Amino acid sequence: MIERFIDPDKIDADSGCIQMDHIFSGEKVRDGKILHGFELAETGRVEKEGVEVAGICEDRMGIHAIVEGISDDSAQAIESLFSEIISRMRGVEYRFRKENVLIAVSDESLDSFTPECVGKILFKAIKSIRAVRKVRIRIICDRDEFEEAKRRAEEVHAERERRSRDLKDEDVQEFYICESCKVYLPYHACIITPERPSPCGTLYGEAKSAVELEVVGYYSSAEKGEVIDREKGEYRKINEEIERRTESRVKRIRIHSILEHPPLTGNFAQAIVFYIPEKDGFGIVDRSFKGKTPLGLRFDEMEKFILGTQAEGFAGISFAYMKSGGFLRGEGGWKRVVWVSPGIYEFIRTFLPEKILKNISTEGRRSS
Repeated sequence: MIERFIDPDKIDADSGCIQMDHIFSGEKVRDGKILHGFELAETGRVEKEGVEVAGICEDRMGIHAIVEGISDDSAQAIESLFSEIISRMRGVEYRFRKENVLIAVSDESLDSFTPECVGKILFKAIKSIRAVRKVRIRIICDRDEFEEAKRRAEEVHAERERRSRDLKDEDVQEFYICESCKVYLPYHACIITPERPSPCGTLYGEAKSAVELEVVGYYSSAEKGEVIDREKGEYRKINEEIERRTESRVKRIRIHSILEHPPLTGNFAQAIVFYIPEKDGFGIVDRSFKGKTPLGLRFDEMEKFILGTQAEGFAGISFAYMKSGGFLRGEGGWKRVVWVSPGIYEFIRTFLPEKILKNISTEGRRSS
């Protein structure tokens, strides 16, 4: 199933430097070159418009856009354009978000996929947005500058996440639904709320701004409707919307639950939370951990059977959700987490109290 997620009447992403079409969205690149990247769009004064390339792109390509004339919320939405535009390039697959970007380029597209070409296309696309006054695109390939800019991106994204945590699910009348993964998973839809970002890390404010800017077609608003279960996050109209969009394959969603009617998981989840029956508790594994979990399964093995489906006892989550006050709220939250992968443990050490951490095991460390 292929859908046109960027309306060509609103976003001009045509280019003569590489073949582009919406039919290339969803291509899987198995062989070729992998570039590590990051994405960052910020507001600011632009003295000189255009495209700048720093260094020679060998194994990394960071994208930094300075945009004048918009709010920071709108800048977050523009970041989501990077993946959609680049995914429309023939022989190019854009994976993950924010500081975790991987760009796979097929051998046949290597000569066309240049930093100058990418910068030119993104400049033209962003400049075509009505609210935008000026744009400067920096494609960063120099190793030292890449690392410095990536740290800047991490800081900006962390601050945006912090601001988003002040908003609660009960403060809003509508949530947002993302269907960007439908090019791979035809019956999938992610619910994005103030207290539960998407598994790939998209925040509520980002989805809201994308809808308001009307530049991508895969985000849409959905009225919450009657509250069925506030703690577990179940709402009548959200259930109706999910049933419609999944063609009745999924009829109920509990946003903050894993054991009963959990949210669906799309591509590029940052982590997976899973139920451990022997402990009557939960484990969390991140994508970078290649070992086996207490269930005897690796991350990639879990991901294969939960993608695009509702699998009770499993759900993809983001790092931002781990910091949310809504984290597994209907099922005990962090008090029921008994195991995490090492990368998750290092992350949660920065914000969880010792009385919770001491009950969580990880690779090479037992709970006390």
